[in-house]
Amino acid sequence: MAYYEDIIINEDERTMCNLCETILDDKSVENHLNCKNHNNMYIQRLMIQNNVIVRENKGHCLICKVNLEDLLGHIQSFQHQGLMLQINAIVERDGAFLELPHNIREPRLNVYCTICDGYVDFSLKKLEEHIHSPNHKRARAMAVQPYNGIFSVEGSNDDLWCKICQVYFENYIEIIFEHVDEDKEHNTRLTKILGLIEGQNITIDKYLTNVTEDKAMCNKCNTEVSCNVDNLERHIKGKRHDNKK
Repeated sequence: MAYYEDIIINEDERTMCNLCETILDDKSVENHLNCKNHNNMYIQRLMIQNNVIVRENKGHCLICKVNLEDLLGHIQSFQHQGLMLQINAIVERDGAFLELPHNIREPRLNVYCTICDGYVDFSLKKLEEHIHSPNHKRARAMAVQPYNGIFSVEGSNDDLWCKICQVYFENYIEIIFEHVDEDKEHNTRLTKILGLIEGQNITIDKYLTNVTEDKAMCNKCNTEVSCNVDNLERHIKGKRHDNKK
């Protein structure tokens, strides 16, 4: 059962297994990946990530609600993969505020919702119920605003303003989600900006969270740049930015 994604080079430039937290200097990677301890740890992580428990000496998948004869065979099955795809789609659509179980050193069978600060059963039905609950919708509506340049309007509780699109809209949960999730113009503009600054050591945190801020910060050049596609692109392609190490 050789899986190389757990083999990393640590800060001391030593080869180690991230899963087992074992330095591999004096042993081959292949031998470690095939050893009993590593395989046991790998199986434990698979069970956590796929919500499989042992019940009466038998494996039981809480997502599919079936007993298992073959763990790997079930996890790779059409039924299980289909449900996991739907679960991951919910997590992605919700904005990554839901954390699926994944860490063998913090074993838990529930999904953690970071914005509600609570746990949800690790199942498709319970996750769907949670993301459509009034409490989660309210929490998500508040959480997405700083990531999308959306601000309250001074003197009004009824309106919001989107800095990215330079438009006002009504302060209703459904309309916030419609603008953030479905408005193509909003997503295109924000995606272009994020795509331009990726890997360029340019931050737009203040731009997105401060209603009066209109600049991005280029930490590479130690200078501010007007936060729009044209100016950012011009700065990134400029000699000053390009020549900075």
